Amino acid sequence: MRFSARILMFMVFVMNGIMTYGQTSAQPRVLGLGAYGPAVQDIRGFAWNPAGLAGMRDWDFTATSYLETGNGVSGPVFHSVALGKRFLDREAIGVEISPGSQLNFVLPPTLSIGGFNTPTSNERRFEYQATFTGGFAHRFSDEWSAGIGFRYDRESVTDKQIALVPGDSIPLIPVTTEHIHTANGLGGDLGILWRPDERWILSSVGRNLFRATQGRLPDSLSQYSLPHDPALELGVGFRPTVSWLVLAGGSTRGTGSIGQEWRPGAGLAFRAALYMSRYEAPFVYAGGIGLGWSYEFLDLEASYVHYARSPWSDGGFSESDFDPKRIHTLDVNPYAGNRISVSVKAMFGNVRESLAQIEAVEMYSAVYPSSFEVFAYRPIGKARVRNLTDKPLRVRASIFVEKYMDAATESQPVLLDPGAVQDIELTAIFNERVKAVTTLTVGDARVFVTAAPAEDYDDRRQVSLLIRGRNEWDGRVESLRFFVQPDDPEVIRASRDMLLQNRDALAAATPALDSFLKARVLIDSFAGKLMYVSDPKQSADYVQYPAETLRLRGGDCDDMTVCFSSLLSSVGISTAFVDVIPPDAPGEAHVYLMFDSGLDPRFGASISENSKRYVIRPNRAGVESIWIPIETTVIARGFEAAWTAGAQRYFDDAEVGLGLARGWVRILDVN
Repeated sequence: MRFSARILMFMVFVMNGIMTYGQTSAQPRVLGLGAYGPAVQDIRGFAWNPAGLAGMRDWDFTATSYLETGNGVSGPVFHSVALGKRFLDREAIGVEISPGSQLNFVLPPTLSIGGFNTPTSNERRFEYQATFTGGFAHRFSDEWSAGIGFRYDRESVTDKQIALVPGDSIPLIPVTTEHIHTANGLGGDLGILWRPDERWILSSVGRNLFRATQGRLPDSLSQYSLPHDPALELGVGFRPTVSWLVLAGGSTRGTGSIGQEWRPGAGLAFRAALYMSRYEAPFVYAGGIGLGWSYEFLDLEASYVHYARSPWSDGGFSESDFDPKRIHTLDVNPYAGNRISVSVKAMFGNVRESLAQIEAVEMYSAVYPSSFEVFAYRPIGKARVRNLTDKPLRVRASIFVEKYMDAATESQPVLLDPGAVQDIELTAIFNERVKAVTTLTVGDARVFVTAAPAEDYDDRRQVSLLIRGRNEWDGRVESLRFFVQPDDPEVIRASRDMLLQNRDALAAATPALDSFLKARVLIDSFAGKLMYVSDPKQSADYVQYPAETLRLRGGDCDDMTVCFSSLLSSVGISTAFVDVIPPDAPGEAHVYLMFDSGLDPRFGASISENSKRYVIRPNRAGVESIWIPIETTVIARGFEAAWTAGAQRYFDDAEVGLGLARGWVRILDVN
C-alpha cells in the first residue's frame, strides 16, 4: 500500500504543475481603441461592426501577431490574416482567418477514491476557437451603411481520466481513458453605421441574431459552453477636433469600453482604452494603449493590453474560478493574459489619397428621349465637391451613364480654395440609344470628380437617373419641339407625295404665295384622313412622333401640332408653337401651330381682307412677315376651318386678353 500511495502522490504532484493558459488577440488598433464599433472603416477588426467594411477604398490586406508577457510565454504567435475588397462602388466584402484566436485551459486535476484499491484522477482541457470571420457591407449613402457578419467557432473539451488498478506484478497500474467532445457553430451579426455629420458616428450591432450548430457538449459539460445568446451593442464616436476621436460603447451583456485616438500628424496615431464589466472586480478590469503609423498605402500598428487581475497570476486556479459565461469575445475577456500585438495593413488598387471629395449629388430632372440633346448645354444635375487639401485645386466633375453615353461628359474646371465646398453643374451628352427607351427606366449614373494634377479620379458617386419612355413629354412647350422631325423619311415622303399631286396648281400660283399655298395643300390633303383622339394613356405627357401620327392618322392637339410642324418644316416653311396657359384656368392650357407664309405685310390683302386673321412678326432672317395661326384640334375639317379657329383664338387670347403682354401666351419658334 505504501507503493500505491507513492504512485498516487506523484501523479497529483505532476498534474498540479500544469498551468492554465490562454491565447487570444485582435487587431492592435482594436485593442488600443476599445469601443471599436463606430471606428471600423476597413478590414481591421470588421467583426466588431461589419458595416464598416464599406469604408474601404479598394483592396485591404492585414496580418497580425502577438506576444504574451505573462508566465509561461513561449514566443510570438501568429494570430490572423484578413483580406477585403470594395466593389460596385457601394459594396464591400471581407474575410479573416485567425488560427491564433483561441483560449486554451487545463483545469487542475481532481482526485477521487472509489474504493481504497481504485483511486482515480481526472483532467479537463478546454479549447475555444474562432478561426473564420466573413462579412458583407453596403453603403446606402454617405450617412448610412449596413453589414452582415459571420463567425465560425469551435468548442472542445477533452475529458481525461486516470485510474490506478491492481496489476499482476505491481500493486497499482495507472490506466488512462480520454474522451473528446466538440461543438461547432456559425453565428450571424447585423451591424449599422450612421454618420449624421462630420463629428458624430453612431453604431449598432446585433450579435448572434441567427446561429447554426453542429454537435454539442454533453449535459455533464454544458456549463463549459460559451454564451451565444443574442445581444445588442451600441457605440458612439465623437470628433472634438479633426485629429481627435473619442469612443464609447456598451452591450446588453453588461460590458463596455471607452477609448480615444489622437493623430498629431506625420502619420502617427496614439490610442488608449479601458474595458469594463459589471461582473468583474475591479469594474475596470483591463486597459490598453496603442501606437500607429501610416504612410501612403501602408499602416503599422502596435498595442499593449494589461489586465488588472490575471486568473493564473499565482500559478493556477481551481475549477470554481472558471466561468465561461464571462467570455463574450475571444479578443478581450477576463481570462486573457497581458500581451503585445503588432500588425501590418496594406491597401492595393485605387489607393491614391483623394484631393477632392464628392459630398452630395442632385439630379435636376429625368431624361426625356425626345429632348435628350438639351442636356449637352443645360445642366442635368450638380455635384457638391470639397477640396480636401490645404492648397487651391482646379476641379472637374463628370458624369457617365452606361449604355446611354459613349463617354463621360466633363464639366469646365472650377477653382476651389483650401477646404472650400462648391456645387459643380453637370451636363451630359447622350447617344442615340436613349431614343429606344419605351418605358420608364432607372439608369445608373456615375459621377466622378478629378482634381489636377491627379491622373485618376479622386472620388466617385453612383446615383439613380430616370430615363422616360420615348413618347413621354415633360409638359414644357420648349421640349415639344424635340418631337418635330422634318428629316424623318416618312414625313418627307408624305409631304412630297401631297405636293406632287397638286403640282399644276402650285406651279400656276404667284411666287410670293408659294409657302402659303404649299401649307394649304399639305393641311387639306391630309386633314380628311385624320381624326382628333385623346392620348392612349389619357395623359397630357404622352406625345406621338410625326411618323406615328401619319401611320395612325389620329392624335390630340400636341400630336397634330408636332405632325404638321414636321410636314411644313420638311418643305422649308418655318413654324412656331403658340403656348396658352390661362391664369384663371391653368387646367385649360393649350398649344397650337403658327407658320410663316413668307408674305410681306404690305400684301396681306392678297390672302385675307381681315388683318385680324394673321399675325405680323419677324421670321428667321429677322424680317417681318405674315404668320398664319392654325388650330390643330379642328384641322380635320380642313385648312380654312383650322385657320379661322386659330385666328379667333389668337385674337381672343393674345390681343383682347393681353396674353402676350402679360406672359400667359407665348410664341416659341420651332425652326
